[in-house]
Amino acid sequence: MIRVGTERPNALLFTGGVGALIDLPNMSVIVRGLDAWDHEKSQLTDLTEPRLLRNVRAVLGRQVAALRPAPYLERAPGEKPTGDHARVGVPVTPFPRWMRCSRCSMLTAVQTDGMSGAFLFRNSNPYKPDEARFVHENCPQARQAKVKPSALPARFVLACKDGHLDEFPYVDYVHRRKPCPAGVDGKLQFHDPGLNAGSAIMIYCSCNARRSMADALKHHRDPDREILPVCRGRNPHLGAFEAAGCGKTVRAMVLGASNQWFSIVARALYIPDQSSALNEAVTRHWPKLASVESRADLDGAVKYADELKPLKDFDLDKVWAEIQRRHDDVPGEAEDLTEREYHALSDPTQAAKGDPDYEARIVTAVPAGWQPLLRRVVAVTRLRETKALLGFTRIDAPEYGEVDPDSVQRAPLVRSGKPTWVPAAITRGEGIFLHLNPDTLAGWEAVAEASPHLDNLRRAHRQWRENRAMNGPHHDYWPGDRYLLLHTLSHLLIREIALECGYASASITERIYGATRDGRAEAGILLYTAASDSEGTLGGLVRLAQPDELGRILHAAFSNARRCSSDPLCGDHAPIDSEDTLHGAACHACLFASETSCQRGNRFLDRRLVVPIDAVEPKLDLLHHLGGLPGSA
Repeated sequence: MIRVGTERPNALLFTGGVGALIDLPNMSVIVRGLDAWDHEKSQLTDLTEPRLLRNVRAVLGRQVAALRPAPYLERAPGEKPTGDHARVGVPVTPFPRWMRCSRCSMLTAVQTDGMSGAFLFRNSNPYKPDEARFVHENCPQARQAKVKPSALPARFVLACKDGHLDEFPYVDYVHRRKPCPAGVDGKLQFHDPGLNAGSAIMIYCSCNARRSMADALKHHRDPDREILPVCRGRNPHLGAFEAAGCGKTVRAMVLGASNQWFSIVARALYIPDQSSALNEAVTRHWPKLASVESRADLDGAVKYADELKPLKDFDLDKVWAEIQRRHDDVPGEAEDLTEREYHALSDPTQAAKGDPDYEARIVTAVPAGWQPLLRRVVAVTRLRETKALLGFTRIDAPEYGEVDPDSVQRAPLVRSGKPTWVPAAITRGEGIFLHLNPDTLAGWEAVAEASPHLDNLRRAHRQWRENRAMNGPHHDYWPGDRYLLLHTLSHLLIREIALECGYASASITERIYGATRDGRAEAGILLYTAASDSEGTLGGLVRLAQPDELGRILHAAFSNARRCSSDPLCGDHAPIDSEDTLHGAACHACLFASETSCQRGNRFLDRRLVVPIDAVEPKLDLLHHLGGLPGSA
């Protein structure tokens, strides 16, 4: 095993997890399945978040026993760069294996061992793993060169909607599925004119065959032409093919395409168990208690393990009963974790003081003039979020990006069977919770219920699901009119807060509480930032919860929402069946946020719901129900 680069823990959940292609400085690699991850020498322990683990088990099965961080071992003082720490990490393998010489444009596949064939693996400096690369040792245009030219990944792969990924069939493609003439040893070349257009790339063979990549990139629009083969069911991250094959239409994709990998992530905020101190104590010490199998084991653990000494304050019979209950817990359907979070954030006075992972306080007053919008503002000075990877998709993103076992085809994380653990990460930080006025929202919803514009958005959502053959009735997955309003307001606030708090907008995450089913009438927005550091963040976001600061931010958010640099195209946009979109007046210039910020992949957004853009539906915007912008003449 050779270290070839580094990656942040959160990136392994959102951009470069199991099955994802990662671009390193000189090569492209794919993250291998969980079977290949080795935690034996890792110094990190399993993560504790029982509510999240229960939801993961509801989706993947009760055999899932742990949420684990990526393997990591800190380099010991004086240890060589090739020591034990260099062999602990996330396993990857080169993919695609088809590469081209950067000097002579020769196109061929690297051998499995990397030590034979035309392209050879080299890493002469163990202190700089990012310099690992493949070289064309016998390049005809660099025979006398001291530094051999690098072999770079060929730019194309094949993918299908079931999550399979495969090498691009260059030989068959350039010859149109015919062999080279007899006696000709065909050698391929990959010519990129550098026009930043994949369709301009040409593949040549020494037998005089040639073909542009334009046909391949259009194949998914007209699969009947049989330009590319059907999917073979390959999972390169697992080193295996599906036994039954696949047979679905493939799509040629460029390396680095944003739709080559979409993570399915479950997440939960840590909320103290306010109903039982014993349950909370068991939760906090669960990494140690999970392995306790008898009452006698519990007595010994509490007696000899220093970190379990606080349990002496409780009746150990009751502690053992709680441990048994958790071991025997049979997961049902995934629960909505936001309900408990919403109640805790709405009334933080019930939480115990001094919790190192959760602390919130009510701000003394809401900003002047904003009482019709806000009932309460809560400054969350400490919070902890745990995230777990459930799987991934290719080409089409999951509708919600979270726990949703029915709407997407998840690619497997392990080669056979089901995973017994999933990758997870913890971040700590701070946030602002806005408890909105439910009476104002109810008045807005009465107008939205009969709005033709909202009806168009609902129909667009129904068509969007039908286009992807997603299971379940449309109304079960429509987030609700209230959600669209809160989601749009959240994105407007993220843009304004990023200008003030010292964090980039990509570092600010939203959590929308807008459920209106089953007797719930939630009305809250949590905007928070978090870091993997154990101390969390620096307080720049919480400071903005003060009335004067927040009032100024709200005023700017509503004022700036009236205009967009892409108007009138943005303001006039309405989803229609042919466009296959789920947003109204929204674009990258006004509302769209980064993947790490938005819960819904920049869907369900519309400025028209917050401020008046035109006179078509004059009472549809929230500003009308607030009686105008506070502080404006």
